[in-house]
Amino acid sequence: MLLEKTLHMSQPLAECKARLASIQSYRRQFLMVTRATVTSSKTVDFSFRGPFGFEAHTVLLSVDGDSPNQYAFESVGGNICLMGIVDFAEIRPHCTEVTLAVHYEIKNKLFAWLDRSLHFVDSFVNAELRSIRAHFEGIRSSYLERARVMPILQAAHAEERHLLMRGRLLIGNLGRPG
Repeated sequence: MLLEKTLHMSQPLAECKARLASIQSYRRQFLMVTRATVTSSKTVDFSFRGPFGFEAHTVLLSVDGDSPNQYAFESVGGNICLMGIVDFAEIRPHCTEVTLAVHYEIKNKLFAWLDRSLHFVDSFVNAELRSIRAHFEGIRSSYLERARVMPILQAAHAEERHLLMRGRLLIGNLGRPG
């Protein structure tokens, strides 16, 4: 599947590229990434958790490109194949547009089908980009307000809250004469 995401960072182009290239400085900001370790100057050992017990693991390699404002990468091994480009464009001073284009294929047929149906990798990428942007922009992002990995289950969570509140009201009224 192909994903393309664009975000705007309130930083000059050079600073934005340098900060995003230094994954060690912000890897703890990731929500579902279990490992993002730079193993050499051109490789990153990368793993993340998904729903239903899915755990992706691969090694990302940097690919030399023609443009100094692009980073290309591809994966080797693991249970997910990735290739992509991160493109940086200065929109105006202190505003950089970052575009991420990723083509991926999950090797496990069951999880590949689930992803085509539920789009959990897309939800994962959105949540991680939101978290990275919040970290760099200094935006406080609440753990409770983060988007769910599986939006299809959002209604179930609302129903749970309703039942919980209703249960509290019933329990609270047990001791009162009525």
